[in-house]
Amino acid sequence: MNINEIKIFSSLRNSTIKGIKLYSHRASKSFFFPKLSRFINKYLYSTGLASSLNRYDNSLTFFSAFADKKLYSDFLASDKFLNFGSGAFFHNRWKNYDYPGQSSYYKSIQGREGVDFHSIDLCDKNLKIPEHNDSVSLIYCSHTLEHLDKESMLRFIYECFRILKKNGVLRVALPNTKNDFYLTRCILSQSAINEEIKRNYLRDSSSHIFSDTNQLSSNEIAELHEKSKYESDLFYTSVSEKYPEFINFDGTNPERHINYLDFEGLIKVAKNIGFTFTIPTYQGSSVASPFTNLHVFDTTEPHISFYADIIK
Repeated sequence: MNINEIKIFSSLRNSTIKGIKLYSHRASKSFFFPKLSRFINKYLYSTGLASSLNRYDNSLTFFSAFADKKLYSDFLASDKFLNFGSGAFFHNRWKNYDYPGQSSYYKSIQGREGVDFHSIDLCDKNLKIPEHNDSVSLIYCSHTLEHLDKESMLRFIYECFRILKKNGVLRVALPNTKNDFYLTRCILSQSAINEEIKRNYLRDSSSHIFSDTNQLSSNEIAELHEKSKYESDLFYTSVSEKYPEFINFDGTNPERHINYLDFEGLIKVAKNIGFTFTIPTYQGSSVASPFTNLHVFDTTEPHISFYADIIK
């Protein structure tokens, strides 16, 4: 990896891997497509064909495995790569960890436990990732940290630090809730915009930080925003103090948003744990070339996400 080569504004045209993307509403519901994608990646990758399933844009993609392999040219065959919160992700070079699915559909996209993914509860107070110290080259964690309570998030990032090699990379993707609040302020500043649109923006920006704010009335949400001066970090603090149950992990509903991070907070957390530095990036821009394959990585709600490479 050559960290000096990263370009924050690099064009996605430069990293496009040839592929065929098929769109179907069945892609986000089908029990067959996840099995098909895993079969291709397990048994046809060596022949040049790879596949990915994206349930967020209803697509099934077939792409060049030969082009994908070139992205790993800086790594040894023995290098280890881990994906936490893997969902439908499957790649021959990567080991998947995920919380066991609670629905039949999510179980189908995860595949077989112990084979396609390994079960882990990142909110376990005694969390110990079953990997050796300084043994992992890359870790991917997309839209997972917002589902963990604050203490569990810190334990998990510390565990990533423990198992990463020197100069190893932890890449995270998170909802860009700070920008949500900025857009909300832009809406509220315009008197010509009707109240219904303003209420919708207030509710949406709130729920991206705390899913449980959907239980509150529009007036309650507006008051919480006003109290926090329409700033996302202050909103997180204010709401978590008033509704402490909103920040608690519920294993029966693991998809709830219960945590908040922005670039500044992430940089501070990583530094305190011992990481060397954090590079804020956009989708497809990374110090590690495997992450530039957008058929595989950074596919979860990229339009409302922010990304960062955290280097040990």
